[in-house]
This record gives sequence, structure tokens and C-alpha cells, in this order.
Amino acid sequence: MTEELKLVEQCYDPLEYGYLHGFNRKLTPDEEAKIKDIMTKFKPATFKNVMQISGDPHGWMCTEEDIQKVEKALGITNTVEKRRKQQQKQQEIYDKTRHIKEEALEEIEKIYAGAPRPPQKLDILLKVAQQVYDPANSFRDNRFYGGGQLFIVTKKSIWYVINNSQEGNDTSINNIQIDDEPAAIGFKAPYTEHLHELIQKLTENNHYKDPIEDVE
Repeated sequence: MTEELKLVEQCYDPLEYGYLHGFNRKLTPDEEAKIKDIMTKFKPATFKNVMQISGDPHGWMCTEEDIQKVEKALGITNTVEKRRKQQQKQQEIYDKTRHIKEEALEEIEKIYAGAPRPPQKLDILLKVAQQVYDPANSFRDNRFYGGGQLFIVTKKSIWYVINNSQEGNDTSINNIQIDDEPAAIGFKAPYTEHLHELIQKLTENNHYKDPIEDVE
């Protein structure tokens, strides 16, 4: 099955052409015939200084100004403009989500500032937990390297556990045992729906459900 044809950014010429767009696949003879009068078949010698080109300076390409003309000639529906609008929308969603997470983290840090740090074992906390949140899988992916964080929700409290067992860390402040070693710092705060909601926003509801033994 032939891949859907579309224009993609192929190279950048800072001296003359600016951004140049080529195709995501090789053109058929019929397709090439439709664009040969509105595009240029570039080669390194076409440019004033090929050493300043970033990207691939070979093949059929057009400037920004001719994008719509080329797409119309070839009947391309997955247009550059359409994809740019989709990317812009995704960026707006990302920026909004990031802002929400930043605000949630700021408030969470205020709640846990000065919170008690009673001694506890991680495996016990995980056994009694009702929900365990692992932001961006930080604990799952970094536990064995001494990093990662967990939010452990129990009936009456929410623990904020920060792995603190990397080489060079001050492990004397650790109050959470992992595998019988003081390996993490754990802050304990009373359970509130508000704090739980903040953690859900920060972690995007990313749960850490498996027992710690299953990760080993």
C-alpha cells in the first residue's frame, strides 16, 4: 500500500531559501509530472553555501510560499497548515496541563513543608495503601538508581515518599526503609480530598499498583 503523500520540512537554508519542504516518500512518475514546473529539484550545488544547510539538500523541494500550490496540484489533504494547527492545539493542551501541574506541585510542597517524618517501611505502606501514585513512572524507572517519588494514599493519611539512596545522598535523614535499608524520605500528611485531588492533577492519575516485589 502506498504511503499517503505529504510535504515535510526537509532542510533549512539561512542564506537564500529559508525552510524548504520535500516529500515523505518517493514520487511516482505521474506525481513528479504534476509538480516539475512549480518545484525545484535541489542538489548541493544549487545552494550558495551548502556547508550552512541543515537537513537533506537533495530532491524535489519548495519554499514556504509554494506549499499550498504544490499540495493543490497533488491533491494532498494532509496539508502542512492542517498539521501545524494540530501541533498548535497539542502545544496549547500541553501548556495548560503543565500550568495545572506546576500550580498543584507548588501547593503540595507547601502542605508537606514541615510535615512529620515518622519511621516506616515501604512494603507496609504499599500493603495498606488505597491508592499509590507514581508521577511519570519516576519510582518504577529509577528505584534501583536511588531516585523516584511516590504518593501513597491510605485511609487517614497521604505519604509523600522521595527515594534518597543515590550515591552521595545524605541517607542519615531517611525514615523510610526499602528492603530493610533506610533509603527514602517520607512525609506524612492527614488525608484530605483536596490534597488527593492535587496529587491526581500532578501525577495525571498515573498509578503504581504492583507490589514492590514485582518490580524487582
